[in-house]
Amino acid sequence: MRAVLVAAALLALAAAPAAAPAPIASAAGQPSSPEELAAAIARPAIVFITVEWHGWVRDKRTGEVFGGADGYVVKATCSGVVIRPDGHVATASHCVHTGPQGGAGALFDAAIEDLAAVGRVVDRAAAKAQLAEHAVAEGADPDRPVDRAIQVERMEATGDGPIRDVAPATVVDLVAPTEGDVAVLKVPREHLPSLAIRADQTPVGTPILAIGYPGSAGAAVDPSLEPSNKNGQVSARRTQNDRPFYEFSAAATQGMSGGPVVDMDGRIVGLVSQGAPGETQSFNFAAASSTLSDVLAGKDVSAEPGPHDRDYRTALDRYFADDFDGAVEGFDDVLAASPGHLQATEYRRLAVDRGGSAGGGTSLLIGLAVLCGGVAVATATAGTAIALTRRRRLSPAVPPPGPVPPPVVSDVDTPPFGIPVRVAPATPEVARRDDEDEPTTPGSTS
Repeated sequence: MRAVLVAAALLALAAAPAAAPAPIASAAGQPSSPEELAAAIARPAIVFITVEWHGWVRDKRTGEVFGGADGYVVKATCSGVVIRPDGHVATASHCVHTGPQGGAGALFDAAIEDLAAVGRVVDRAAAKAQLAEHAVAEGADPDRPVDRAIQVERMEATGDGPIRDVAPATVVDLVAPTEGDVAVLKVPREHLPSLAIRADQTPVGTPILAIGYPGSAGAAVDPSLEPSNKNGQVSARRTQNDRPFYEFSAAATQGMSGGPVVDMDGRIVGLVSQGAPGETQSFNFAAASSTLSDVLAGKDVSAEPGPHDRDYRTALDRYFADDFDGAVEGFDDVLAASPGHLQATEYRRLAVDRGGSAGGGTSLLIGLAVLCGGVAVATATAGTAIALTRRRRLSPAVPPPGPVPPPVVSDVDTPPFGIPVRVAPATPEVARRDDEDEPTTPGSTS
């Protein structure tokens, strides 16, 4: 079976269009800097996260409800990183939290725009503070929080070229933004590229890369879904409510929230956060990797890279050491276990362009691919809903053909923020699950 999967991957490479994406490594083989190697290790695991919020805003003092019959629908974007090949993804909790620093805050902003349009709001910042203190954001049912649908997108290699793989996500667990700002999601995927979590405390002065999607609009329309790297170093260690944060000097904007901050070995040092209270906006902060490890331990989840991740690192080392034959063989091993691994596909192509070859067995494998490629591709994608969620390259805004599944609402949430005083509108509700519970990780709050 392993040989068949390798064969399928090689067949995909042979069938790919001549116009390949831009090279992702320096022409000389050797990495131009430690940052280049760190980026090569980390980028396969970076994901783009979209969250859609649906709900109403109620003023607890007056009972007035804002949002009309249909409520507000607000979309937000963040970054994230795969931490287990079985589809576990880490991000910042303020990206998915229902409180004022997350979904409720997004709905408050929508209500403020409505109120400003009719002249009831002049100072938006003051109005936001008042709503955070005196209003609640809630769903259509009296005892439910706002509805939330999460999607995780990543690029995957195919015989027709790279495509977007879009998957629904649920929340495994989280700690609130003020209690650590870490969330763990789960998508129905297997054999994903993933990153290791740094276990020890990262010293001040350590060089780092912050990786993510700084422009949400650009990421939404860019067919390559290419993340950005921002280099810097750990500037200081901070604490908030006894949770550790790192201050770092790399530039990071709002869309990069939840993306990883990695060291030069590609290990996760922390997750880009929204900043710590008491500091100016010119400072960037990362929730420490120890908080992420605590959240995972609370769910008995052990996060560690898969064999294909270790093979990928070995193949990269061979590539950058100008051992192009060994690199091709190593990337073949990666593609046998993770056939959609985009960066392994690209680096294999670069190694072949520089004279690398997997040896005499390659021709045999390509022959097997001709006979068994269809079976291999079906095996590599069995058990997933990719046919319903993938988007072809160069047309990310066009929905896939066929029935569109309803939004998937996360199965863990914070408690509702008040009881509505109106009757639920007679409009189709966003799909939700009935088994939503509060987070169980110690420190989780609303």
